[in-house]
Amino acid sequence: MKKTIVALSALVVSAGAMAQSSVTVFGVVDLALRDLKGVGSVKTLSNEGRAASRLGFRGVEDIGGGLKASFHIEHGFSPDTGVADAVFWQRRATVSLSGSFGEVRLGRQKSATRTLIDEFDVFGTSGMPGLNRIIGLDRNRMDNQLAYYLPKMGDFYGNAEVTAGEGSTTGRSVVGRLGYRTKAVHVSGAFGEFGSTNKLKITALGASTSFDDVGVSGQYSQYKQGATTLKVWNLGATVKLGNGKLIGSYGNASGAANRDATLLAVGYDHSLSKRTTLYTTYGNINNKGTSTFSLLGATGASLPSAGGNSRGYEFGVRHNF
Repeated sequence: MKKTIVALSALVVSAGAMAQSSVTVFGVVDLALRDLKGVGSVKTLSNEGRAASRLGFRGVEDIGGGLKASFHIEHGFSPDTGVADAVFWQRRATVSLSGSFGEVRLGRQKSATRTLIDEFDVFGTSGMPGLNRIIGLDRNRMDNQLAYYLPKMGDFYGNAEVTAGEGSTTGRSVVGRLGYRTKAVHVSGAFGEFGSTNKLKITALGASTSFDDVGVSGQYSQYKQGATTLKVWNLGATVKLGNGKLIGSYGNASGAANRDATLLAVGYDHSLSKRTTLYTTYGNINNKGTSTFSLLGATGASLPSAGGNSRGYEFGVRHNF
């Protein structure tokens, strides 16, 4: 009888521990048929029209005392060929501890300056129309990162990051971001220094608002490295149309040699369900001077000549799981 009671007690404790932990499998598969024109013309079936295809795992465990441990690992791939990213968990690989003090996160993930640019670009810096197509001096994901996120403070949020260079002159960084977000208004600013020699300094500001079925956003970012100063700004809007959404964006880059261009993009998303979306996009980059920005940063026929245009359209499908 005693053995039975002990066994039942162990089972209850084990079940309780399992109930406090969870692991989620998630991902995106996104493919688009494209017709791109630069010095020539090329037709492709390509990854990432609205979001990069990925497979991920995330989990959280309540370890008691108001503390939680969590992890997030995310792998990118190209579903048109089945080819995996060269670094398997290159999209994100982090482990965290969180509580009333906020969150401490370790590993590889996006820098705070880049997350701001992503959030205030109506296309999320994905695919042909992403604002990152005309930046060229950006810093995206950082290795060896230690990040701290503030605890919930009403509508305010913020985080700070440092990365260990580990002997590299380009791997070090110090980045911070603050913001204010409600259902109607979102305002944020970020600043970062990247590298230990010939530092790249990035300043980014963004704001957005929404009313009824219309959303409007804008951002400005500046990139300074040595004698080079690049300035980028962007305005975008979304309009809900039943089960669909019309998206428009205009961006401008200027101030640095070989980085002078405008980007115009118009798209339409139609939701077939909560998980599946059909979309179409038209994009055009108007290069100036010796700039050769491309809608996909590609080489070959889709790459424009110096000062030429890169333009194209696509039809695609995205499925989230």
